Amino acid sequence: RKQWYQRRVRGNADCGEKRQIVRAAENLTTHPVDEDMWKNYSCEPRKSYSLKCTDDDDEMFDEKVEGTQFHPDLFHCLKEGSSPDALDVLSKTSYTFVDTVSTWLFATKVLTFS
Repeated sequence: RKQWYQRRVRGNADCGEKRQIVRAAENLTTHPVDEDMWKNYSCEPRKSYSLKCTDDDDEMFDEKVEGTQFHPDLFHCLKEGSSPDALDVLSKTSYTFVDTVSTWLFATKVLTFS
């Protein structure tokens, strides 16, 4: 069973209303996710991208990972760095479901205050 895990990101309180930073990790097992597997993603209404900064950095900064692209949403951003097995699971996940969850997260600002 494949899952994308999310964790609280300490920089969200400073991101403003239109942006969230999501920390996610791919996990194809039932074991806990290793610390070095977590990645930060910047999510804005019109673009999402993989961030170079980690939670170990003293400050959050808005630098995109080299060699990655801007994407229209988190769903497509996660697909860019996914393994072939994860891509198979994502291809079976309804885009409408992912879009609805993303919209709900922005509307409730749950990530801002977590």
